[in-house]
Amino acid sequence: MCGRFVQISATITRLRSMLDFQQSADTYAPHRSHIDSYNIAPDSMVTVIGALNGNLALTEMLWGIKPNWLRDSGRNLINARVESLLEKPTFRKLLNQKIVIPAEGFYEWQAHDGQQPRRPKTPYYFHRADNNPLLLAGLYEKSAKGQAGELADTFVILTTNANATMEPYHHRMPVILEPSQAASWILTETEANLIDEIALPPSNHLLALHQVSTQVNSSRTDGPGLIARVEDI
Repeated sequence: MCGRFVQISATITRLRSMLDFQQSADTYAPHRSHIDSYNIAPDSMVTVIGALNGNLALTEMLWGIKPNWLRDSGRNLINARVESLLEKPTFRKLLNQKIVIPAEGFYEWQAHDGQQPRRPKTPYYFHRADNNPLLLAGLYEKSAKGQAGELADTFVILTTNANATMEPYHHRMPVILEPSQAASWILTETEANLIDEIALPPSNHLLALHQVSTQVNSSRTDGPGLIARVEDI
């Protein structure tokens, strides 16, 4: 967790009133013909907030890094435990390559006690109760992508222990920053106290959630209907 999330143009538009972007770089994926996605999966191109000349700026990165010890595997790392950033060499070297991933919300799946083995888990959509964009903490590095081995900026989303709202659905949740924390996370040197601060699970009242259609189970499906409440479909 987090394994799927939502990012649409409205996410970025609302951020303009919350964060001070570098004006010359304040663009949103101008070369992409379709920027809205209600079902972002690993290995997707995502708009993120990074640093440019000491200021916040928007850029694009691929979701999922491939450290040297995963080079011969088909897997990418999409999440990293915030508690172990200082312990794991893979992430310790990235602590000054920090980003924020803006999102409308994210999905999590719940398996019920006694559920039939082949019955799909139930998907839920999580978003801020105040309907502001979520700001997820992340780290990035240049990774070799594809058979040609070309380098691309790739990222992981940091996770922490679940709060009481999230716990019934998963024991982990994304590290969610407040707007007042975003610039500090991206632009300042990383020290243990900063990691300890962002590792705290958010307020139990921060997130709202509702059940959504199992259509979201396939990463090939997309559209605003994926975040609709089941009873509204």
